[in-house]
Amino acid sequence: MKLRRRLGIEWTGVALAASLIVCGLIYWNSLSGFDNLLYDRLSEYDRPEAPDDVLIVAIDEDSLATFGQWPWSRSRHAALLNQLADAEPKAIAFDILLSEPGDSEEDMAMANAAAQTDNLLFPLHFVFPGTNGAAFDIKEPIASLKQAAAAIGHVNLLFDRDGVVRRTSLCFKDTANGTSNDEIVWPHLMEQVYRQINGESSAIFRRLGDCQQPLLMPYANRGDFAQVSYAAVANGEIPRAFLKDKTILVGATAQGLGDQHPVPLGDGGTMAGVEIMANLLNDITADRFVMPVSTTMQIALSLIPTWILLIGFWRWRPRTTIFVSVGLVIFILSASAILLSLQIWFAPGAALVGLALVYPVWGWRRLQATSDFMDGELKNYRTETPDIPVLQVPLGPVDLVTEQAEELAHAIKHVRDLRRFITDALTNLPDPMFITDLDGKVKFVNKLAQSGVEDGVQDLALDDMLERFVAPEGLEDVKDYLAIDQELREHDYVDFTSVKDEIFAMRRARILSDEGELRGHIHYLADITEVANAAQEREEVLQLLSHDMRSPQAAILALLDGQDATDENKRIESHARRTLALADNFVGLARIKSSEFSGEEILLSDLVIEANDSLWPLAKQRGIKSTVEDYTEGAFIIGEPSSLYRSFANLIDNAIKYSPDDSDIEIVLRSIDLDKQAFVSVTITDQGNGIAEDMLDQLFERFASNDDDSHGTVKGTGLGLNFVSAVMARHGGSIRAENVREGGARFTVLLPLAPEPEELV
Repeated sequence: MKLRRRLGIEWTGVALAASLIVCGLIYWNSLSGFDNLLYDRLSEYDRPEAPDDVLIVAIDEDSLATFGQWPWSRSRHAALLNQLADAEPKAIAFDILLSEPGDSEEDMAMANAAAQTDNLLFPLHFVFPGTNGAAFDIKEPIASLKQAAAAIGHVNLLFDRDGVVRRTSLCFKDTANGTSNDEIVWPHLMEQVYRQINGESSAIFRRLGDCQQPLLMPYANRGDFAQVSYAAVANGEIPRAFLKDKTILVGATAQGLGDQHPVPLGDGGTMAGVEIMANLLNDITADRFVMPVSTTMQIALSLIPTWILLIGFWRWRPRTTIFVSVGLVIFILSASAILLSLQIWFAPGAALVGLALVYPVWGWRRLQATSDFMDGELKNYRTETPDIPVLQVPLGPVDLVTEQAEELAHAIKHVRDLRRFITDALTNLPDPMFITDLDGKVKFVNKLAQSGVEDGVQDLALDDMLERFVAPEGLEDVKDYLAIDQELREHDYVDFTSVKDEIFAMRRARILSDEGELRGHIHYLADITEVANAAQEREEVLQLLSHDMRSPQAAILALLDGQDATDENKRIESHARRTLALADNFVGLARIKSSEFSGEEILLSDLVIEANDSLWPLAKQRGIKSTVEDYTEGAFIIGEPSSLYRSFANLIDNAIKYSPDDSDIEIVLRSIDLDKQAFVSVTITDQGNGIAEDMLDQLFERFASNDDDSHGTVKGTGLGLNFVSAVMARHGGSIRAENVREGGARFTVLLPLAPEPEELV
């Protein structure tokens, strides 16, 4: 459980960290270099074809050589416009910025030429940042050209972080310069060209929720668009029929004019701005822009492979995980390529980084957690391993993890040896034994428990197992014993007779895990056949003592009753009574050690008075006065009346026996408290010669009597005092003997007071 909890925490940390890193990479576009490079490579396999109706009129090196240094006069452009207008093209996009006024006559000449052309479009562009703190400045064509143009559109390019033109926006929105809640929307020059030709906005423009959304532009191969030199057109070298019904884009292509920009082509070269415009117009016309997925979708798609791998860590083996990881990398790249063919771009960089991050980090954290766990468990193993006769192989010097792995392997081998050792020990126990799980299925049996059941007992139900061992008449008692919770049982075993007439004592013990959880039970059957037979024989002996030996003595006493009290008759009567007392005490001792305590509420003063009264004739015969004084105010105890009565009769009888004639015996009952527990104290004091000092320590031992002279020093009372001591201990009390300073012996009995009725449970 500790390792599982630790790994759960580590896994959660790795999952959260990886997810946050993936989200951060996407949000800050940190992997744009890799994603753009991959996009460029994938784009090479599906480049669009250049249409035949788009023609670039290029201001190239030949044109510069023909007409001189740039910039040219606007009258030169006016002459070109007149020639192009005569050829009746679909539209003319003049991709040259004319935002600054020049010579007024030349400006007017170009404006007049523009006015003669119905489908001429001029560019505008935005300068960032603007002047006087403005966000940007708008550079429109001069007023006369703007008025003469069919439409104007912006020609700003979007550059990625690497300076490559991959994206474009079909419009630019000027919210800051708008009035009220209105906003000024400037369509791109190529969007305006499309509208000029088709009379409506493009499908992609209409479909976009925001026309400023950046779109990825698929590029045709460099040079695929038809291109003629500006000078060739101006000099009439290009037939009018070649220009008819073409969409003509006029722009600079010469290297020295500064309108060259990096584009995502495999050769890594630049492309003239006017050719970029041609590609853009082709994409607008064919509606083949690539739509990047939204940021939310990008995050979701990038996290899915990471979480698949994270979840797989809990289910797959390491070998499976590495194959799945490689498969996920291939899947991500393939999915990105397939989506690109469907004009959707999913940048795979963040998803790949998520996989590349999760696999080694989780491997590191799992290895660290496992290493720490093994280290702790191996330390516990070394301190808790029992000393059994198994071989321990010394380990050589290696790195930490290998050392732990080798030590774990040796520990597992040691556990196998320990298991075999325990199995062999249990199997060869001298008594039957079997183990059950929580479902009551037998999981292990030793040889003796399996003997006679050759069909096997593995997974045998407990009731079926019991029926094979226990005789039918004792089966219910055994089941009742097993049904009682172990902590609530008064007895920790149950006796039963087996089907083979053997007598067993069955004990059940719980099997607990290291965390204290119940896992099963051990059932141990101790063969007590000989013990039970011995107990039966003892019971028969007790019956002999109790009946057969008592009867002759009782007959002797009956014969002496009414006879002359001669010394011989008195001696015979004394020996007969002593034999009866010996038999009663011996039987009493045996019974209290073999039977359960069965107490009831007793008013102790009545019991003591009754015992004293029973010995009144004996005391009167010798002139001894025995009195009972009760200061307990009716104290009750929980006890067995017969054994207590005999105990106090023994004590009073001893007091009479060892007291001189015409003396007094005091019996006093008091209530006392010892260690916050209530007791009843009974003291019996005589006026005899007391107890010999060398007998005080062994007075209550069995057969410790020395009955030389009833009027001499008391040196022991045989089985009588041993019986009294056993009875008091059985009742939770005690007995103490001492000599009184004024002469005589005193026996003090302490018995616990019965609890009040409300205290009884």
